[in-house]
Amino acid sequence: MADNPVTTNRPRRLLAIDGGGLAGLIPAECLIAIESQLDQLTGTQKPLCKRFDLIGGTSTGAILAAGLALGKKASDLRDFYLKYGHEIFTKSWLPGRIWHKYPSGPLEKRLKEVLKKSTLGSDELCTQIMIVAKNATLGSDWFFSNNPKNKFFKNNANLPLWQIVRASSAAPTYFPPETIPVTDEAGKKQKYEFIDGGVSSYNNPAFQAFLEATVPEYGNGWPMGADQLMLISLGTGFSSATIPPGKAASYWELQWAQYLIRELMNEANLQQNVLMHLIGQRPEGVPSATNELISSGAASGIPDKNMLDRVSGGLGPQKLVTYQRITVGLTQQRLEQLGLHDVDASKLAEMDAADQIPNFQRLGAAVAKEQVHMEALKAFF
Repeated sequence: MADNPVTTNRPRRLLAIDGGGLAGLIPAECLIAIESQLDQLTGTQKPLCKRFDLIGGTSTGAILAAGLALGKKASDLRDFYLKYGHEIFTKSWLPGRIWHKYPSGPLEKRLKEVLKKSTLGSDELCTQIMIVAKNATLGSDWFFSNNPKNKFFKNNANLPLWQIVRASSAAPTYFPPETIPVTDEAGKKQKYEFIDGGVSSYNNPAFQAFLEATVPEYGNGWPMGADQLMLISLGTGFSSATIPPGKAASYWELQWAQYLIRELMNEANLQQNVLMHLIGQRPEGVPSATNELISSGAASGIPDKNMLDRVSGGLGPQKLVTYQRITVGLTQQRLEQLGLHDVDASKLAEMDAADQIPNFQRLGAAVAKEQVHMEALKAFF
C-alpha cells in the first residue's frame, strides 16, 4: 500500500459503504457530493483516498471502496453503473438460471477493466481498504485488508483486487460463487468458494470498519473519541421485505432464498445502525438515520424514536466516534418528499432492477443534496 501520510495527532477519518446491487448509485452520487464539497471547503482538489484513512465496503460497496482506494474519481465510479449495469444484470440462459440469475462473465470483465492488475497489497492503493466477503467453504466472514500489520495480510496480499471484489459481490441466487486460492499459514494453497459479504451481519460494514480502525489486533489501534475518530456510513436505501397475504404458503425455494437474502440485509442494516447510534456522536444539525429507519417501517421493533437516544445517554457522555449515516427509506411517501413523484418505490426495492438505473441515480442525487453537508464535519478535514 502506498503511503497516505498522516500526522500522529490528527483525527482519523473512515468511510463505509453498504451492499445493495444497482442501488450502489445512491452512495455513488453521495460520494460525488462529498468529493466536491471537500474540495471547496479545503481549497484543494484531492481524491477521496487522500481524504479518508480507511474505506470499507461490502458487495456493491466493495466496488466503490476499491475504486476510491485506487484514486478514481467518484463520478467515474458512478458511471460504472450507468455504462455497465444493464450488461452485468442480463439473465443467464437456461439451464444456468437454475443456480443463479446472472452469469459472472460481464461483471468480471468490467471489474478487470476498472481495477486492472492491482492486488490487495499493491502500492497503487493509496489508503487502507477493508472488503467484506463470506467464505462459504469455511462458513466464516472474511475481512480482506491491505493493512501490512493485519494478521492475514501476507496470505492475501497477492490476490487480485478484482477477484476479491467479485467475491464480495457474489450474491447467492444472483451470481455464482467466486473460487479463490489462498495460501495458508503452512504455505499451501487452499481453494475456497466465496459469496457476497452481505450474507452476513456486515452488509452495512460500518461497525467492522470502526473495529478495524480501533482494535489493535487488526493492526491499527487508532484512538477512540468523538474528536479523534470520524466515520461516514453510506447506505443503499432500505425497505421492508413484504409478502402479500396468503402468498407465503406457495413460495418455492428460490423465492424464499431471495426473500431471506433481502431480509438478512435489512436486519443487518438495522443492527449495525443501532450499534453505531449507541457509540457514535451525530454531527450537530444532522438528522438521525435511525429515525428514518423507524419512520419507514423497517425498524418496527423499536417503538419510540427517542428510545435509542435515551439508552445512548444512559451509557454516558463519552462517545467513541463522530458518526454520520447517509441513507434513505424506499417508501412512496419518502420519494415524494424528495420530489420523485413519478418513481415507483416498489421497483427500487430490487437490487437487480436494471430498468430503474436512471431512477436510482436520481434518488442518489436527491439524497446527496439533502444529506451531504460536509461543513458539519469540516473540523476533521
